[in-house]
Amino acid sequence: MTVRQPKHSLLIGRVWGTGVFSDGAAREAWRSDRTGRGNVTGFEPRISFALVPFAPHMELLRVARSGTILVVEMHLPSREAGAVLRCRSEVHPPQREPSRFQRPTHQTANSALAIAAMTLLLAVCGWIVGGTEGVHRALAGSTPRPDGSAISRETMYRWFGARLLSPAEFPELFNILAEVCGRACLSRLPDLYCVAAPRDMNAYALGSPGGAAIVLTEGLLRGMTRGEIVGILAHEVAHIRNNDAWTMSWAAALHRAIEWTSLTGLASLRARHGGIADNRPWASLLSAAPMLGRLLGLALSRTRELDADATALELTGDWRALIAALDKLERHHAGFPVLSLTIHEDDPMRLLRSHPATSERVGALLGLAH
Repeated sequence: MTVRQPKHSLLIGRVWGTGVFSDGAAREAWRSDRTGRGNVTGFEPRISFALVPFAPHMELLRVARSGTILVVEMHLPSREAGAVLRCRSEVHPPQREPSRFQRPTHQTANSALAIAAMTLLLAVCGWIVGGTEGVHRALAGSTPRPDGSAISRETMYRWFGARLLSPAEFPELFNILAEVCGRACLSRLPDLYCVAAPRDMNAYALGSPGGAAIVLTEGLLRGMTRGEIVGILAHEVAHIRNNDAWTMSWAAALHRAIEWTSLTGLASLRARHGGIADNRPWASLLSAAPMLGRLLGLALSRTRELDADATALELTGDWRALIAALDKLERHHAGFPVLSLTIHEDDPMRLLRSHPATSERVGALLGLAH
């Protein structure tokens, strides 16, 4: 199909036909993080733009799998009669190490798809703003800012009011941590911190495999059994081993880039001849892009939580203790047991949560264990 470039195209430069993009900065982020470990998303995305013939049943957004390749496609209106702009992102999810617990393949795929979709959304916004060069500029600004700061005692006290624990104080706790980290193949044990909050039950993981910290509240240490503490530590160690802090910082960087690029695009449309009125489809996409990026980031966060639960199960093999810990946390925070909850898949509010419902997490663990 031969397509002429429109006289007043929003896509600047000679960009019609097929174009494939793989920005250098984005490529490095897709391959590995700053510690040299592989990212959860595995390989770099291959982003392409092409004018294709319009088909009656063509979907605006399509997610598909072709062999091991995950594909995200958007079909957007163009000014060429009988043609639409196909925006396509491809990614290869990483291969999991063998485990006696059969982890659902969609869990890993969903993380890759969320990042791929955010990258594609950013590329489309960049395309609207400046064609080929706009795509490269947008992708170049989408990698996380390097953070070389160490997690110091002073920082932890300032952020959380947490104090550093020592093996001499809690030898059993550190023995548990060492055992879990050994199974996770971490070369360095995370530092353990405690927040003096006897009525609160919570835990957090910070940092990367090369330098991490786990924060536990006093109420959690007092209120959990040994097996439950093992499960909670395993969950936090899973976040560290899976490098989820890096993955989520990358998603945050993508979201910032989407926000900035969409604002730039809307300002550009207003300044052009005809303004917003003549370019309403593109203006609508640019206006919706920040919220779409936010929803994709929340979906990624929920997926990383489920994956951390699955990794914790691999590290401990004790699904009963993991579920008991989740049930105890649900009773503490919500006031009723998790097993009395039901999941409403059609509840739109679940899309605004950074964590999956506890009942969903329990159901996923039971599915893995049986």
